[in-house]
Amino acid sequence: MNNFNKIIKNFTFGGIGQNLIYGLMTGAYLFFFTEAAGFSAATIGTVLLVVRIYGLIADPIAAVLIEKTDTKWGKYKPYITVMPVVISLLLVALFYHPPISQGAYLVYIYILTILFWTAYAFFDISYWSLVPSITKEEGKRMKLLTVAKMGILFAAFGLGIVQMPLVNLLGSGNYNTGFLYLSIILAVIFTIAGVTLAKSLSLITEDVDSKGKAAKEKVTVKQMISALSANKPLISIIVAKMFIYIPVSLKGALVIYFYKYQLGNDSLGSFASMLSLPLTLFLVAFAPKLIKKYSDKKIMTVFIIFQALISMLYIINTDVSSYYIVIDGVSNALLGVYSLLITNMVASTVEYGEWKTGHRTESIIFSTNTISSKLATGLSGAFAGWILTGIGYTPTGTQTVETLVRLQYVLAIVPAVGLVISAFLLRSYIVTSDRYKQICADLAEGKHEHD
Repeated sequence: MNNFNKIIKNFTFGGIGQNLIYGLMTGAYLFFFTEAAGFSAATIGTVLLVVRIYGLIADPIAAVLIEKTDTKWGKYKPYITVMPVVISLLLVALFYHPPISQGAYLVYIYILTILFWTAYAFFDISYWSLVPSITKEEGKRMKLLTVAKMGILFAAFGLGIVQMPLVNLLGSGNYNTGFLYLSIILAVIFTIAGVTLAKSLSLITEDVDSKGKAAKEKVTVKQMISALSANKPLISIIVAKMFIYIPVSLKGALVIYFYKYQLGNDSLGSFASMLSLPLTLFLVAFAPKLIKKYSDKKIMTVFIIFQALISMLYIINTDVSSYYIVIDGVSNALLGVYSLLITNMVASTVEYGEWKTGHRTESIIFSTNTISSKLATGLSGAFAGWILTGIGYTPTGTQTVETLVRLQYVLAIVPAVGLVISAFLLRSYIVTSDRYKQICADLAEGKHEHD
């Protein structure tokens, strides 16, 4: 138990460091390169789209390479150890504005962004693939995920609270300087977190087969693809997740422009995060009790419908900043709960996939979760850039009344539509708690569906 508690602590610290980096890249990327670097929103949106198309090829390759890794340090430790340093250096380089022409700067952005997300894929897939290796016991797994997600969400919302005030403070009003110093601080934290997590990996035992020996089955790429395509519960939760994360992340990328140009304060998101933080921590802490009484799917569906309804409230026009802050705070809190529930549901499909096909592929299965998260944020960033250009946004300039009205309609309608679609898609997820326990019992006896 002491080892398990130590693993939880170090696993959580690793996630905190990782998500501070992720939060800056997803929450500030479009804003930084439009408002600080002066690129058009459509240009940066195109960068994000190109990078995500590249990621659709590179990330599965990373997952396969991780799955085939066999070293004396294990499958995941090499990536958990090295990648935080690489990712941190690339982050700082991205938020450094080199004294070169805009054309050369754009090439610089493309190269560093691609390198960043490639390195990030190796760490992220390895990190979340540790979950089934740490424990298959549903209660302990939920404890691990709950503590980790609470820490991660605390870091994410904490960054949301301090990001713009800290950028303005560190840079004395200069976005280039402020974001650079902030990136250095987060890079140091992530590097330390990665080293701490890597040192604790010796406490995590490898999965064992029914005879009690370490399972060393070599799974071919063809078998990996077959196992993935046969895992219908995994496919259903990932597709539903995309219809949540793309529109909601799009709103997250756009709302800072609404705060700055409609409400006159680019730091209002800090107040929304202040509201989100305690609400999210409460909901995440309370989620395991709800799961014991209801299913993950039912809880998510109720929250999704509620979030769709409050998103539509954004369409009401008022100069009262607190009105929008409350809507965004509650909406962001619900997104944090989805993160916990989706990760738990994906983890359950690891055993389902093994039971269904006879092949266990944690890295491949968890890669779909990480790839979908990055794809969603990338596409939402690309769409946000194009939408800003389409509605008449001018970087660092004065926005017209028509532009701001169109922006407000996007912030209200797009998230609501995506959330309703995801609620319908969730209906096809079939791995209930009882079914998961039966699947684990079958696997313990060496049974599979095709036997």
